[in-house]
Amino acid sequence: MRSRNVLLAIITALLLCNNIFSTSAVLDEYNVYEISDDYYNVFGQPHITAVISGDNTFKRGDEGTLFITLLNDGETYGFEADDDHLKNDIANYGSELVMGLATKELSLDRQVTTAKSMTGKLSLVNADTPLEIKINTVLIDSLQEGKSTKDPLTFPIRIYDNARAGIYELRLDITYTYQKDSAVSAPYGETYFWNVEGNETAILTIEIEEQPFFEVTETASDLTAGESGMLKVTYKNVGDVTAYDAIARISTVDPFSTTDDQAYLGDMTPGETRTALYKINVDETATAKSYAINNEIKYEDEHGDIQYSKALKANVNVKPAVPFSDKVKESPVVLILIVLGIIGAPTYLYIKRKKITT
Repeated sequence: MRSRNVLLAIITALLLCNNIFSTSAVLDEYNVYEISDDYYNVFGQPHITAVISGDNTFKRGDEGTLFITLLNDGETYGFEADDDHLKNDIANYGSELVMGLATKELSLDRQVTTAKSMTGKLSLVNADTPLEIKINTVLIDSLQEGKSTKDPLTFPIRIYDNARAGIYELRLDITYTYQKDSAVSAPYGETYFWNVEGNETAILTIEIEEQPFFEVTETASDLTAGESGMLKVTYKNVGDVTAYDAIARISTVDPFSTTDDQAYLGDMTPGETRTALYKINVDETATAKSYAINNEIKYEDEHGDIQYSKALKANVNVKPAVPFSDKVKESPVVLILIVLGIIGAPTYLYIKRKKITT
């Protein structure tokens, strides 16, 4: 009997010294009760909620980041002691050892509200939502009860250029594992964990602002290398609200130049079009091909603040330079002027010399 008490004392001491000889295993729902002595049943689990951090308002054509913070507001509802296990083990191994093991199990059971190995996946509630989620999955280590993520989850997104203003829903699916129960068995203090999977779904909303939005609907040009020509650009407000005092502006680079780079469009209501004319000079070295000339529209919003449209493109075709001989053939007027110049120049010089002599 004395040797048995000494053995139990040694085991108790080892358990108190950081459980040097304890082992652990993850078990399924059935083995956790068959293999180990479960002193307590615990009731509780994580509960993950999600909110958008910062601004959830975007504009058409925006490329930005959606920041989402997670909060674990799970709780432990209670514990239920298995009196039969406790009584049997106390009878076999003594009260001090068994109550130490039971206390350890109770402490481990409090971890049931911690979410581990978390994954967040963002998706569209409706497939026709006008945005692209560039990276839709993030990994999170763990989240204890009462804690929120130290750094928000980040999801890069792009709003389509043709997006309509309004409220749109996104779905965040969160999966994780958590410890449903634990057990510590006598006399050596082996520990067992029963881990299961959990999941939560959060519906989040973003807003796409009402705003004017412009498109180039038509271009017409007659541009030839080495000559000046006209460029006609038609703009349409495909947005939701009026743009006030709109001014269109082109930006030219080689082989183009102009001193006529702006056109006043005035107020443009949703669906309304305006046409601008620009005089363009084309360098004589220009290659005959298609080009894109940059455009933008400056306007005032409903609050009187200056805004700028996204970059627009006006596509133009440049024709090859016309040889001088072809110009003469195509234009009788040019030919007449040349002939007059040939005849008139000597006559003019003769008359001028005669006047000087006189």
